[in-house]
Amino acid sequence: MYRAQKVQLVAFTLEDDARRWWMLVRDENRDVTWARFLEIFYEKYFPQCMRERKAAEFMELKQGNKSIAEYEAQFTKLACFAPHMVDTDYKKARQFEGGLRDPILDKINVLKLPTYVDVLDRALIAERYVANRK
Repeated sequence: MYRAQKVQLVAFTLEDDARRWWMLVRDENRDVTWARFLEIFYEKYFPQCMRERKAAEFMELKQGNKSIAEYEAQFTKLACFAPHMVDTDYKKARQFEGGLRDPILDKINVLKLPTYVDVLDRALIAERYVANRK
C-alpha cells in the first residue's frame, strides 16, 4: 500500500477526539509519510514516558501462565515499542523464545530455529505436547 494511502485509510478510521485532532492538523500535513504520521499521532496521544514504559514491559515479557496464543498476542502488541529488539526476524525469534515457559522452551530451544514463525509454530506444538503429558 502506498504511504499516502495508508495515512488516508487510518485517518478515515479515526474517531471522536482523534478525528477532530486530525481535521485540525491535516492541512499542514498533506503529504505526510506514514512514519511522520505515527510520530505526530504518538506525540499527541501517547507520551514518550508511556512508550518507554511499554518498551520496558516488552523487554520483561514472559509467557507465565498465558497460553502461547495469549503470549504471542501480547508480544506482538508490545513489540512496536521496542523495534530495535525485533528489527530482524532472528532477533524477534530469540526475544519470543526467551519469554517462553521452561517446559516449552526446553522442547524448542535445542532446535535453534532461525525465524519467528518457526519458533511460534514449534512452541504451539510443544504446548500441546506438554499439556498432554500432565
